[in-house]
Amino acid sequence: MIASASDASERLIARQADGDLNCRLPQATVNEFAGAGYFRILQPACFGGYEMPAQTLFRLEIELAKSDMSAAWVVGNMGVAAFHAALFARQAQTDLWSGNPDARIATSNMPGGRLKPQAGDMFHIEGRWRFSSGVRHAHWVILGAILETDDEPVAGAVLVPVEDITIVEDWDVVGLRGTGSHAVEVAGACVPAHRFLPHMQRFDGTSPGRGFHAGSALYALPLPQLLFRSISSASIGGLAGMLDHFIEANRSRSSMMGQRIALDPHVLDLCGRISADIAALENGLAEDFRNFDEDRRQNSADDLAMRRAMRLNVTRIPDLCFRHAADLLRAAGASALYRDSRMLRYFNDMVAARQHAANQFELHARTSGASLFGDEKEDILL
Repeated sequence: MIASASDASERLIARQADGDLNCRLPQATVNEFAGAGYFRILQPACFGGYEMPAQTLFRLEIELAKSDMSAAWVVGNMGVAAFHAALFARQAQTDLWSGNPDARIATSNMPGGRLKPQAGDMFHIEGRWRFSSGVRHAHWVILGAILETDDEPVAGAVLVPVEDITIVEDWDVVGLRGTGSHAVEVAGACVPAHRFLPHMQRFDGTSPGRGFHAGSALYALPLPQLLFRSISSASIGGLAGMLDHFIEANRSRSSMMGQRIALDPHVLDLCGRISADIAALENGLAEDFRNFDEDRRQNSADDLAMRRAMRLNVTRIPDLCFRHAADLLRAAGASALYRDSRMLRYFNDMVAARQHAANQFELHARTSGASLFGDEKEDILL
């Protein structure tokens, strides 16, 4: 799969302008990805998926992002959505995949909806959600929602077919345009209760899907760790692609002052540091999943500390990549300002990735810092 992503590079680059224009991935790209099985990487084998190790998805995302960060972003998000769906009740997974093993899922995890119990073990749902990446190519959506009960409201996620949603095409942005991260509205739909999954169950490892897939180590992973990875990994690949393009464009180029760019000490220092950081970030991905493979403890103090550290490391990635991208753009000179510049495209995509709410790492740093002083707060985003 990684090799096929590398082989697709020229095709992805050629289609980027179409994705930017229409604010969605070109259908040819989606068809190519579906044919290669990218959306099935974390899908359960019993429903036609490949059930591969989780880091395979993120290695693929990094490779795709070297050519097109939007395409990589959608693959990462939809890939983790398949993992999320595998945590729902068995009947929900049957609803989703039994008739179409190629069914794709978009998400919006913000708690934009309200669920109210109805007769017949049904829930009434309505609400509005923003930033649903790839929703134009989805068959189902997983939406964050609050279930209203007689006691405390319950935060969770609900699985809804696209026939029950309205897509509001509001994604007109400067970066990651091809993700088509439009808003979604639901007005007065009803869903069976088995299509609701409380967030607390995914946190403490009691989700019904985990019991159903008890023989698989994959679905014992904490979902939030994968969610954070899916919206940070594209920045690693984007930075790697930007660096490769910068080096290739400047091998023989001279500045307006007649100096060879490839001999500029500032450029050599910058490229050397960026290359080292890319390698470190990729090694960190592998190390995190080795730690998960070695330690499947649930809810122990050590386990939560490990989750906190990993989350903070992951959410800092887009900021580091954005700052490196800004330095590369500056080193590229005025030619990088043209609208068709690949350097500018990489930079704008990394700006957009850095702006994602989950990548505001300062909040997670404060939580980790508080825990060092013994202030353990409830945090279901671990």
